Amino acid sequence: MAATQASPVTEKTPPRGSRSRHTTPKETTSGHPTKGLAWAPDERAARLVGVLGNKGVAQLLGVSESQPSRWKTGEEVPNARSAPLLVDLDHVVGRLLLIWDDSVVFDWLTGPNGFLDGARPIDVIATRGTNEVVEAVEAEAAGGYA
Repeated sequence: MAATQASPVTEKTPPRGSRSRHTTPKETTSGHPTKGLAWAPDERAARLVGVLGNKGVAQLLGVSESQPSRWKTGEEVPNARSAPLLVDLDHVVGRLLLIWDDSVVFDWLTGPNGFLDGARPIDVIATRGTNEVVEAVEAEAAGGYA
């Protein structure tokens, strides 16, 4: 019996210059572009707005004040610049809420931090990611002093 070769699977790739999947709203059965996305931008935005307020989230992510509300309701999907920041901010805020009340979170993110050589945690998140910031959160939770 002769073995048959499987035909190669080819995937269509978007043409050069096409929009990233993060910037193009994905239509779903609910009619909202964010519903059903694995990284749940609507849920992340809702959680952050609940802790920091619409204005606070907008200020931290460098977007218009109405933008987090549109993400939260699923009207829009964060763009390629805002999406990673939204995910990172959600992660760090979750870690902060393990040790502090909501009322402390915004000030901690925007104030100079000794564990980060005086840098503001939100600036470190935006430029270098969350690793150093999470380490600073853990150090403070453990009662360390910078």
